[in-house]
Amino acid sequence: MTSERGSSPSGRARRFLLVQNDNLDEFSFVPLRSSDLPSLAVWFARPHVARWWREPSDLASVERNYGPLAQGLEPTEGFIVHFDRRPIGYVQRYLIDEDPDWRETIQGALGHAGGIGIDYLIGEPDVIGRGVGRRLIAQFVGASWKRYRSADRIAVALQQDNIASWKALEASGFRRVWEGELVSSDPSDRGPSFIYVVDRQQD
Repeated sequence: MTSERGSSPSGRARRFLLVQNDNLDEFSFVPLRSSDLPSLAVWFARPHVARWWREPSDLASVERNYGPLAQGLEPTEGFIVHFDRRPIGYVQRYLIDEDPDWRETIQGALGHAGGIGIDYLIGEPDVIGRGVGRRLIAQFVGASWKRYRSADRIAVALQQDNIASWKALEASGFRRVWEGELVSSDPSDRGPSFIYVVDRQQD
């Protein structure tokens, strides 16, 4: 299960080194390191990921696209997801306003932008279909609210055909607010899409 905005996160102002590991119930979100990039390459190449996370999966490309993130030079915060004492996937988060191209895409679709963007994938096939995705999303959302305390919304764009992913979002409290064709140069955004959002709950 993936969301589709998988393209490399170059061009966003970075605060990665301030992030601590988030340990929430079942999952640990461990900041991406250079030594994790071969695992990303393997996951990106798997058919259930490659259908939605549309970018090169060869190691050289992954190192070029994600190496700066792993070195703390990009604004996107990437994490290897650990579940049941092993790595199973990857998640990332970023402030939409720090990515001008994506901000323009969201602005064009919704009429406003801002908030947090997240992307996710489960790379290990044996974990799929066990309800892990919705729990992973819910816990990562909770961690992201703590990370960005001034943000009041999280947005996810994904393909309409990615039924498992949008059902997991709905089960995690997201609601569908838009459907159509995104104006985006990212191959992962091609085709009929949905945008889902969840708002911060006020105490």
